[in-house]
Amino acid sequence: MSSESIVSRPLHYFDVPEVNSLSADFSYNFFVSDEKVNESGNEAVNGNLSSRLLRKGTADITNLNARIPRYVSLTFTVQDTPKKILATKNSAIRTTRREIQDALDAGNIYTETQAAGLDFDAYVFANDQVPTNLDNFFRRRLTSFGGEESSPLDLLRQLADISKVNSSLLEDMLSPQLKGMDTHGQWLSKERKNYGVAVLNTSYAPAFLRKSCENGSSLRIDDTNYKFCTAVDNLQPDLNKYVSNSEYLFDVPFTDIELTQDSTFVAEADVIGYIFEKVRIYKGKRYPMPSVIVAGASVRTGYDSEIAYGQTYEYSARTIAKFRVPMTDYETGEVFIGTFLLASRPSAVSKTTITENRRPDPPSDINFYFDYDDENVKITWAPPVNPQRDVKYLQLFRRKSVEEPFELLVHYDWDDSIIRTTTEESIDPDLIKTVLSCPTYYIDTEFDKEKTFIYALVTIDARQLSSTYSTQYEVSFDEAKNRIHKGFLSYAGAPKQYPNWFLKENFFVDSIKDSTHKQLTIYFNPETYGLITDGGNEISAFCTTSMDPYSKYVFQLINTDRLDEAQVEVVINDEIYRRSLIPEDGGMLNRPVSTSLSPLWDK
Repeated sequence: MSSESIVSRPLHYFDVPEVNSLSADFSYNFFVSDEKVNESGNEAVNGNLSSRLLRKGTADITNLNARIPRYVSLTFTVQDTPKKILATKNSAIRTTRREIQDALDAGNIYTETQAAGLDFDAYVFANDQVPTNLDNFFRRRLTSFGGEESSPLDLLRQLADISKVNSSLLEDMLSPQLKGMDTHGQWLSKERKNYGVAVLNTSYAPAFLRKSCENGSSLRIDDTNYKFCTAVDNLQPDLNKYVSNSEYLFDVPFTDIELTQDSTFVAEADVIGYIFEKVRIYKGKRYPMPSVIVAGASVRTGYDSEIAYGQTYEYSARTIAKFRVPMTDYETGEVFIGTFLLASRPSAVSKTTITENRRPDPPSDINFYFDYDDENVKITWAPPVNPQRDVKYLQLFRRKSVEEPFELLVHYDWDDSIIRTTTEESIDPDLIKTVLSCPTYYIDTEFDKEKTFIYALVTIDARQLSSTYSTQYEVSFDEAKNRIHKGFLSYAGAPKQYPNWFLKENFFVDSIKDSTHKQLTIYFNPETYGLITDGGNEISAFCTTSMDPYSKYVFQLINTDRLDEAQVEVVINDEIYRRSLIPEDGGMLNRPVSTSLSPLWDK
């Protein structure tokens, strides 16, 4: 006797093209006083660009940057299915951004995960934050070996002593940030693009994710904890053993149902736009924000101007497809066309922080005019070219000679930011002068005909980023000609810490003076073996025989009493070092090179 089981619970499956390679790039154009608190943005730059910001259908970047203070560009690609969904040109499929927004507000956009029922939920596992997470992981582990004030390299040496592993090998494993390198986002750039989307049963998802949270060893522990908490909130009892008639209903929320006389109508579908789900991250907490909606199937860039300076935002994209399917009323026999919107699975998350680090330029066209009545000097200058409009402070410095440091004469402040950035400089309050706009002159009452001073100016933006020194001038009064003398001293561009950077001086003396000695011993014990360029390439700090068999260093010794000279050739042989990463006695690297100089120095 044969028997049949009842029909299983149905599983609705849709395959909408997914978004991949999502990249969120921040553009900062100019300063506004409420940029740290205002997230209202501009309606013309919200998802799709307004027509006034387009030129022949493409973004007019020049016009956009001139009108919008800041925005995020969301660029992406779409990975279509083998059997393309884009197979119709019916105008009924086309949808405006407002229609997508209304459907989203009403909760009428169905997702592929929802189509699978409450038994499943989608999770994105991505590597977009791998560089940051690795850097934090290294820092946490190194900190456990020493005090908080120790540098990463000091902690690394302690780890090398404990583990007996060569410190150079450990240093090669560190992240570029710990080495002080700026890779311009290229470190692990390929790995960051890898991601996967998993659909987990909601009854068992917490058990899958719990172990990683308990171990605390995941590089993305914060994201893992968030996924675990989400899985717990979405936990559903296992109801597979219960079957009801309601489970066989196709309960997708329809946005429109229209009566048709065409009984041969064939279902049609097309991509109509994209939704970027947005989250603000503040002090470790995640705050959902209004989604960014882009209408159009061929669009590959969206824009979001509803951002505040200093905040961090995460974006995840979904493709929105519109379906029109025939439906029949079995009681009346009438045919209807039902329309519903379906969203794909989410893409990998792309994170961006709304900050910029472009330093302002210093003032230019500096001139000096002597007041013969009051016997003082009037200093004038031209404000720097500042397309970002964020210069909010100006400092005037003075010193008597290049052997002395600069002293601050005045600190002008016209910062109108609603929330100011705290300065890291300690400035005498008596030197701070509040003004309405950038001043263009200063009168130094301490200058007279007997004194000589060196002057330089510096500008500071709203983020407390200082410019370099302006052109430095040495100013005095020429009594013979009865006029002010303005002498050029240094080009503009010297860092604040090193005002003499561009002076024509030799910072590193190539000769050493010595007397009353007859023997010279040279030791090779460097603090570093390599240098790392801005591009992340490592170059050797010296030449060894493994690089060039004929490489050598020559020391020239000159006896000024006898007018005699001798040369000592030194070769760095790293053969033993190359044989072993952990030499027991350091080989030739730590052996002194000794040369007797008695013939030269005997009197």
